Amino acid sequence: MGATNCPETPRQKMIQMMYLVYTAMLALNVSAEILNAFVVVDDTLVTSTNIAANQNANDYQWFIGQKTILGAKVDEAYGKAQILKKESNAMVKYIEKMRNDLIFAVDGDSLVEVDGKKQLKRVGDIVKKDNFDIPTDYMINNGHAKELKAEIKKYKANILKLAKKEDQKRLEEALGLNVDATYTKDMNTVSWEEHNFDHIIAAASATLLNKMIGEVKNAESVMLNYLKASISADDFKFDNVSGRSIPKSQMVFSGDSYEADIIVAAYDSKSTPEVYYKMGVDTLTEEGLGGATKLEGENGLVKLKIGTGGTGEQKYAGLIKIMDPNGQPKYYGFRDKYTVLTPSATIAADKMNVLYAGIANPVSVSGPVAPDKLSVSFPGCSASSQGGGKFNVSVPASLIGKTVTATVAAKVGESSKTMGSTTFRVKRVPDPRAVLGANIRGGKRPKAEILANPVIRATMGDDFVYDLKWSVNSYRVILVVKGMEEPAIVCQGGALSEKAKAAIQKASSNTVIYFSDIKVSSEAGSRTLDEFSVRVR
Repeated sequence: MGATNCPETPRQKMIQMMYLVYTAMLALNVSAEILNAFVVVDDTLVTSTNIAANQNANDYQWFIGQKTILGAKVDEAYGKAQILKKESNAMVKYIEKMRNDLIFAVDGDSLVEVDGKKQLKRVGDIVKKDNFDIPTDYMINNGHAKELKAEIKKYKANILKLAKKEDQKRLEEALGLNVDATYTKDMNTVSWEEHNFDHIIAAASATLLNKMIGEVKNAESVMLNYLKASISADDFKFDNVSGRSIPKSQMVFSGDSYEADIIVAAYDSKSTPEVYYKMGVDTLTEEGLGGATKLEGENGLVKLKIGTGGTGEQKYAGLIKIMDPNGQPKYYGFRDKYTVLTPSATIAADKMNVLYAGIANPVSVSGPVAPDKLSVSFPGCSASSQGGGKFNVSVPASLIGKTVTATVAAKVGESSKTMGSTTFRVKRVPDPRAVLGANIRGGKRPKAEILANPVIRATMGDDFVYDLKWSVNSYRVILVVKGMEEPAIVCQGGALSEKAKAAIQKASSNTVIYFSDIKVSSEAGSRTLDEFSVRVR
C-alpha cells in the first residue's frame, strides 16, 4: 500500500528557517556579533541533525523488528531501507569530508583539541571565520560546489528509485535537495553554486554544508516514512505501531499558535484514536493521564493546537490509545518540542541613516523567513522590490524634515505577521558644488590652466555616498577687466562656449572671471548653484 502523503518534516522546516536567517545576515556587515550568530546557528543545526539521525536509526531498528516478526512480508521494504541507509551514509560522509577539507584550506588544519583530545572543528573553532577568498577558491574556482551539486542530484535520483513510479513525482518535491534552481544576485541570474558559495565567508560556507547534511537526513526520513507506510496496515496487529507528532513548524512567533498532526503510522483509518498530551514533560504514562488534556480525532488523525504564551523552548509528551484486533487497549507514546520566537525584523538603509527625498534610496530588509515572504510599507512613499530583500524607496519632497516609519510584515502560512518597524528621517538632497574642470574654484590661475579645463561640473561632497549624477544645463561667464564688467556670455551645457573661450584667451593679468547663474539638474530635481570666480595670473 503506497503512502498518500509525505509532508515536510518539522526538522526540515526548522533548518530551512535557520538557513534563511543566515542568508539575511549576509546582507549586513560581517561583524563579530554576526560571526557569533553563525556559531549559534551551526551548533543548532548539528543538534537538529543529530536528532534526525537518532530518529532515522530508530526507524531502521523498527524495520529489523518487523522483519523478525513478519518475515518475508516485509522483505522488499526492508531491502529498500538498507539501500537507503547505504546511500544516505555515503552522501553524509561526502559532505562531511568536503566541509572538513574546506576548513583545512581556510585554517591550515581541521582539528581542534578539546579536553586533551583532537576532534573536528565546528564553526565556533574556525579561526578565519570571515575569510571569503579561500572558500570561494575552494568551492567555485576548484569546482567542488559543482561536484557537490552533481552528487546531491545523483543521491536524490538513487533514493527516488526506491519508490513506485506513480509516487516519485510527489516524493521528489517532499525530499527537498533542489539544486537546479537559479537565483538573482546583483541583478544577474546565478546558479545554485554561485548563490551558495561565491564570495561567502568561511563561517557561512561551513554552516551551509552542515545544513545540507541535515537536508540529507530529512530526505532519508521522508523515504523511511514512505517505506514504512508501504507495508500493509493489517501486518501491524502484532506489535510495534509507532505514534508520531508532526508539527507544522517548530519555530512559532509569540501570539501565534503551535499546530501539529498526531498520527499512527499505517493505522486503520476506520478506527478513531484517543490522544492525550501534557505540557512540560518528556514522557506521559497511563498513570499520568489524569492530569493530561484529551484530544478528539477522526479517521486516524488528531489535530493538536497549543496557544503560545512565553517565549523560548516548549516541550510536551503524550499517548495515543488504540484498540488492537482483540479489542484490548494499546498505548503508544509521542513527544516533541518547539521554540516560541518574538517577532523581529531588521531594516537597514544601504547608504546612510536617512532617506533623501527625490531619489531612489536602497534599503535592505531581513527577517526569520525567506526574503520573498517579506513585504515592507513606507507610508507616503513608494517602495519597489529589487528581489532578495532589497527595495528602492522613493520619498516625495513634501516629507522633507519629517519622519517615515517603515513596517515589515512576513507571510507565515496563510496569514501575515508584523515583524517590526523602524523610523527614518527624511532630508533634502544637498546642493552640489560647481567647479571648473577637475577642481578649480577661486584663486589665481594661469590662463592656460583655465582654458585647459573648459567644463563646468557639479559634484557632491565626499560625505554624500549616493551615486547621484548632476547635469549642467547652462551658466553665465562675466569678465571684470580693471574693475569694468563686460557683457555676460551665456553657455549652454557644461562646456565653455567658443565665445567664452575667446574672451578668456584675450583676458589680461588680474582679470576676474565670474561663473554665475549655474543651473543643474538630476533625479533630485533642478537647482541654481552659487557663483564662483577665478583671477587670471
